[in-house]
Amino acid sequence: MPIFTPFIKRLTITFCLITILLAPIHLVSAQSDEPRLSDLAVELWPDYDRPAMLVLLTATLPEGTTLPAGVTIPLPTGAEVHAVASFNETGALMSDVDYTIEGDRLSLTTPSNRFRVEYYAPYAADGNEHSYTFNWVSDLIVDQATVVVQQPLAATDMRLTPAAASAVDRGDGLRYHTLAARSIDPGEPFTVEVAYTVDTPALSAPTQAPIEATEALTPAAGSATGIGFDPIWLLVGAGALALAGGAWYVGHRQGRAATRSRKPQPSRPEKKASSAGKPPTSKSTSAKPTAGTARYCHNCGRQAQAEDTFCRNCGEQLKG
Repeated sequence: MPIFTPFIKRLTITFCLITILLAPIHLVSAQSDEPRLSDLAVELWPDYDRPAMLVLLTATLPEGTTLPAGVTIPLPTGAEVHAVASFNETGALMSDVDYTIEGDRLSLTTPSNRFRVEYYAPYAADGNEHSYTFNWVSDLIVDQATVVVQQPLAATDMRLTPAAASAVDRGDGLRYHTLAARSIDPGEPFTVEVAYTVDTPALSAPTQAPIEATEALTPAAGSATGIGFDPIWLLVGAGALALAGGAWYVGHRQGRAATRSRKPQPSRPEKKASSAGKPPTSKSTSAKPTAGTARYCHNCGRQAQAEDTFCRNCGEQLKG
């Protein structure tokens, strides 16, 4: 037994030293596994392009986060997700984020350490009074959270709880109220109440119709179509069509008349004078022609045979 006592002591001391050395490493590893956002920027835009609250969440993950990274954020009741995107190296938004929605949670997988979620949420309206409460409760650690509220164009006043630390105009004719930055612990409610009054409801977003397109659709003064067309050409065109139609009709009628079969004129045999120089008697005039004389129907002009009494074509009784 005394032989193993020094060995056991040395083994115990070695184990304790290893435990002490590995403890900070384990602590850092445990802390790095905790879901965390180094920055969360919340923008609330009521009555911007529709009568609702437009919420823009821009989040940044801590440096060194393994990518792609999964994040889950809370959603309010009745939220309509408008966009989920990530920022690339140049700061442009990319629609390359996969996400799913289950109840009041949106789970996403971002390929970069900075991403954005946009959604519309209904607000409460009582006459001219509008109000909305932004409520954030999640399992994430947020090192710094900032909130900016855009005052609607039609709002006559703006009331925020907590109160804004500053209000500035960004150059678009709207005022932006900024709350003081703060941190958020997991499970801690982060709430901002927004209330304002409107006399005449109106949206803050500028019109989306380009001015050039609107002017192009408006006909120019004194023109029929807005592209410099003179109405006199309509009359000229109509006259040309009428002349062409009349010429075609006349030509068509003449063509039909030219191709229509005409009745041949019968050739009558020349009367021969008598040897005495006297005109032929009635007997010689009414006598039937000889076999060598051609005969024609006086009705249809068809040539008849010498022995025919009636026309072989139309049945008319032949004369002579």
